[in-house]
Amino acid sequence: MKNKKNICFISHQFSLMIIMVFSFNSFADYSNHNKSKEVIDELVNKHGFEESYVIEVLKSATRRDEMLRSVAKPAEKTKTWDDYKAIFIKKKRIRDGKRFINENIETLERAEKEFGVPKEVITAILGVETNFGSNKGNHRVIDSLTTLGFDDPNRSKFFRRELIEFFLLTRENNLDILKTKGSYAGAMGYAQFISSSYRAYAIDYDGDGYVDLFNSVDDAIGSIANYLKVHGWKRDGSIVTKTYPNNVRKFYKPHESLTQFIPLTFVENGQELHFIGDDNFRAIARYNISDVYAMSVYYLSEEFKK
Repeated sequence: MKNKKNICFISHQFSLMIIMVFSFNSFADYSNHNKSKEVIDELVNKHGFEESYVIEVLKSATRRDEMLRSVAKPAEKTKTWDDYKAIFIKKKRIRDGKRFINENIETLERAEKEFGVPKEVITAILGVETNFGSNKGNHRVIDSLTTLGFDDPNRSKFFRRELIEFFLLTRENNLDILKTKGSYAGAMGYAQFISSSYRAYAIDYDGDGYVDLFNSVDDAIGSIANYLKVHGWKRDGSIVTKTYPNNVRKFYKPHESLTQFIPLTFVENGQELHFIGDDNFRAIARYNISDVYAMSVYYLSEEFKK
């Protein structure tokens, strides 16, 4: 009987410890984190924020362990090419993409003419990123960026920089810093731009004087095209060319303005396929640093042409 009581007592203590750890993980005060001072100092001294405001925002952020798990195992690194492709190259998404093109044809053709990026590629990125705006993310960005910026073991410095950019973005665009939502990694809007990309590459493409990737399809279209052009997109260039390891020159004719290309290998339905990726492939891969991501965008864009 005595042993049973001891076991119950130890079990109760263990349960309390689990609750305490969970509570700490969920409600960490990031204003007191050992890495928060440099963030606070930069926002206050370099960018002119009120210190009390920055501290209050950091206090209001919630640690979200699921974001740490998601960043540690993204689909781009954990799924096979067949599995990853199957997520995005679906009949419904292809139908929805063609409908999106028809409904936004004027803006898409204007962007294609201005930036040189085909309407199918712009639409494919929107399809892969947010399913044409139907899934923009439901995580508070402030939670994402504080959790990852202060507690991610691998890329915390990158996410702390994005946290500072997020403070600036919300001030510049009059966004509520505690209500703005996005992906688990802090990407936002139709186009899923992270804060630094939003500030650097998002453009007002509907002419209303405000850059709005959350509500303006036109701004999203123009911003994606602008991003790709800035990152090396070549007008009228190819994206990938299917080839064979021992006879590359016979099948691959580089675009005259090409500056770089990369060999690519994908195992699809048990068969090893080989491609050469051009500047345009690399531009797409800059959007999300992943070959399978860029290839999915390419495959989806080709479906829209059929």
